[in-house]
Amino acid sequence: MKRRGKSKHEEGYGRGEASIAVDDDVLLDEVALQERMLATFRDPSYRPPELPSTAQEVLVISQSPEVEIDKVVELLENDQMLAAQVLRVAGSSAYAAAAKIDSLSGALMRLGLQTVRDVVLEVAMNLRVFRCEAYAAPMERLRQHSQATAHLCRVVCKYSSSAPAEFAFLCGLLHDVGIAGILLALGETSGRKQPPDLAILWPAIHEAHTEAGELMAKLWDMPAELQWVLGAHHRVEIEGYPHPLAAVVCLAEHLAAELGSGLVPRSPEEEEDCDIESCAGLETHPGTDRSGPVALDRAREALGMTPQTWELVEKDAVVQLEKMRDGEG
Repeated sequence: MKRRGKSKHEEGYGRGEASIAVDDDVLLDEVALQERMLATFRDPSYRPPELPSTAQEVLVISQSPEVEIDKVVELLENDQMLAAQVLRVAGSSAYAAAAKIDSLSGALMRLGLQTVRDVVLEVAMNLRVFRCEAYAAPMERLRQHSQATAHLCRVVCKYSSSAPAEFAFLCGLLHDVGIAGILLALGETSGRKQPPDLAILWPAIHEAHTEAGELMAKLWDMPAELQWVLGAHHRVEIEGYPHPLAAVVCLAEHLAAELGSGLVPRSPEEEEDCDIESCAGLETHPGTDRSGPVALDRAREALGMTPQTWELVEKDAVVQLEKMRDGEG
C-alpha cells in the first residue's frame, strides 16, 4: 500500500482536487448527468480529499500480525488533533467503554488494534471528507448515515458465521463515500455564484456513487476487497457471486434507513430533529441510496440469515444506534 496521505502541516491536507460542471444541457438527462459525474472520477488527474498520513499509516500497520502497540501510539501522537478525537470517540458508549479511557495505550489495550484502526478512520473521515460548505446539511446527513451503517455492520457480523468482520466497519463507514466525493466536486463552484441545486440531481448521484466510491478507495490505496465492496454494496454480487461483506453492508444500510438513520430523511413527524428542506430535495427521491428487495433477499441468503435471526439483528441494531447517538451527544 502506497502512502498518499498528507500530514496536518502539508499543503493540500484534507482537500480534494475536482469539480463537476452541471449545465442546462445535461440537467434533464439523467444518464448524461451520471456520465458527467463519473468522468470526473475517471479522469487521471482526479484526486480525492487527502486523508491524514497518520490514518493511512495506521491502516497499513494494522494489517501486520507483528505490529507493536508502541508503534501505533507513536504514530497517533504525531497528530495531536487526531489523537484527541480518537480518545473521545473510543471513550463513547458506542464502544462500550466500561471506564474512562485517558490514554492512547489504554485505548489500544482495551479496544484492540482493529477497533482503534476503525476509530482512527472514522475520525479522519469526519474531519476531512464528510465536510462541504456548499452542501453542509446533506453532507452532515451522509456522515451520520455512514457512521450508523458502519456500527450496524458489526451487528450484522455478530449473527452470521460467514460474515468476514475484519473490514466490515470500514466498508460501512466508506460505503457512500462516492456521494461525499460527488457533493464535494459539485460544490466547487469555480466562479459560479451558487452550486447546482441537488433537488433534481439525486437519481444521477445514486447511479454514480458506487463506482465513484470504488475509484476513490483505489486512489487512497485501500485494501482491494474494500474497494470491490464499495462498488457492489447495492447489488451484493461481485463477478456473479454473492460477496459476504457486500451483503453485510447492504443489510446494515437497510437497517440504518429503517431505524431513521438513512440518507433520505423520514417525515418531520417521525423524526423531529430533521429539517427536510435543508436536505436538498431528498424527500422527493425516496429510492436514493436504497437497495431493492431482490438484493436484500440475496444478502440475507448469502449470510444464512433466517427470519428468527433477522429479528435478533433488528433488536440489537436498535440498541447499538442508541449507544452511538448517546456517544455523539
